[in-house]
Amino acid sequence: MIEVKNVYKGYNNIPVLKDVSLTVIPGEIHGLIGENSAGKTTLIKCMTGIYRTDTGEIRYDGELVFDNPKVKERIGYVADYNEYIATNTVKQMVRMYEIFYPKFDVEKFNSWNEIFELPVTKRVHSLSKGQKMRLAFMLETAKEPDYLILDEPTSGLDPVAKANFYNLLVQEVEQREIGVLISSHNLEGLERICDSVTMLHQGVVERQMAMEDMKCELTKLNVVFEGGASKSVYELPQILRISNVGSIYTIVVKNYDEQFAKQLRKAGASLIEPLEISLEELFITLEEKRDVLPEETDQR
Repeated sequence: MIEVKNVYKGYNNIPVLKDVSLTVIPGEIHGLIGENSAGKTTLIKCMTGIYRTDTGEIRYDGELVFDNPKVKERIGYVADYNEYIATNTVKQMVRMYEIFYPKFDVEKFNSWNEIFELPVTKRVHSLSKGQKMRLAFMLETAKEPDYLILDEPTSGLDPVAKANFYNLLVQEVEQREIGVLISSHNLEGLERICDSVTMLHQGVVERQMAMEDMKCELTKLNVVFEGGASKSVYELPQILRISNVGSIYTIVVKNYDEQFAKQLRKAGASLIEPLEISLEELFITLEEKRDVLPEETDQR
């Protein structure tokens, strides 16, 4: 288990992470989301032992990660930008990993590369960004780590490569019971694979809960107002977002219940259809209406 407890980190007296706590459980995928400059990459570099925290601690199965080579050997880390020896070929990189990591599974790398189709004789400097990302993911996963830390791992990947990435990641978690923390702006992809999510805002954990619970926090409605929605609808305090195409209104609401439905019908709604809100819609709504919703967190 990865335990991040009360972590603070700053640069030049400017706080970047403020009292951050989260847990990554083996066999689960934990998503890390937030706006640009929320502190996600800084947190990841603390979690991989690259940065020392100012205060607080980060432990893997009870052991501190910073300045601890034995713990770092158990971590696979894919950065948004991965630096390798530019003149090496893909095949040479695989051989290098074999030498440095005794558990490196060449068969797994080759099997996955049948899917990702990297030319093994090509030099690293001539690979595209997406190819470098695929290389990093295969190398770090073939190390057979106990934990994977992934920072924007789908950056540069085309739709087919993204789908393959998600499928292989979920397969790896199911087969080896590894723990994964993944940061990404691709919220549709995270929604598909994550068991739990932490939302960072300006270095603070704003929300942290199981994916199912987070998506239950708000409700999306399709509502039909034949003559258009009246001003009273826009003034309902539960409504966080409202838009329309003709007479069909899409409404995001907190604390949806039958009483609220009655208010909509009273205002002229002829049809009310509750829908499951996506993680992306939820994130956008919370970003826009942060001052409306209570800032409750469950820092397990």
